[in-house]
Amino acid sequence: MTPVRLFNGNRELVGLYLEPAEDAQPQQHAVLLCNPFGQEGIRAHRLYRVMGERLAAAGYHVLRFDYYGSGDSAGSDEEWDVQGSIDDALAALAELLRRSRAPRWSAVGLRLGGTIALEVARLAPTPAQLLMLIEPVLDGSAYLCSLADSSLESLHRGYGVRWPLSARLRDTMLPTPESEALGFYLSPATRSQIDAITPACLETVPASTLRLLSPDSQATRQFLQHAGVTLPPAVEFVDSDARIDWATDSAAATSIVPMHWIRDLLDHLAEGAHA
Repeated sequence: MTPVRLFNGNRELVGLYLEPAEDAQPQQHAVLLCNPFGQEGIRAHRLYRVMGERLAAAGYHVLRFDYYGSGDSAGSDEEWDVQGSIDDALAALAELLRRSRAPRWSAVGLRLGGTIALEVARLAPTPAQLLMLIEPVLDGSAYLCSLADSSLESLHRGYGVRWPLSARLRDTMLPTPESEALGFYLSPATRSQIDAITPACLETVPASTLRLLSPDSQATRQFLQHAGVTLPPAVEFVDSDARIDWATDSAAATSIVPMHWIRDLLDHLAEGAHA
């Protein structure tokens, strides 16, 4: 495991590069891990750490990193935005391929990280082998509403019976939904970028295979059909067999790591290598 500093223009990013384990057969395949946004990124940290370790143990080159304005990278959370994160991920992919010299690459992303991974693959100079999108954000407007609802639920849980009874407390602590999501700042430009995300992002898939994991794959299919999205054959729907609200305290500081997601990823990376 090697700490990495990389740059997207003047944006300094921090990441961790994991080489194939010494006792593993090198796969000549690199995997980029794209973080979710805000609290979801914090609460998915253990999942990403374990996923990276298992991939390296199986012989893959791996890079996990923080976008500018998040985690250990430079910049404040006021400077984080979706388009900048896509560009950061492209710079991270270039660094991963430079270090690994791998001829093949894939990407994994949870929630907004999945949406970012999809756009990275669309802009990358070479197509991805596999995109594994775990509960990706496909409706930006609905996602913003869910973040606002989660913020209110968190305050209600934190203050208990005082919250509905004290108007003064609510006036003091109530977040501004237009500019905050569970303690993370959302600029007007960032909100517009998220709001612009639509199901149509799946109409072209820049990868040999895209596996879309969701709690109810049939409902996801129906949602996309209702939105009039024509899906390419490369899209595969998978029940995630897990219902985790990554935006609540139930996912904070826990050992939530759905190992069947990691096994699914390893199985399909291996399938692609022998296809």
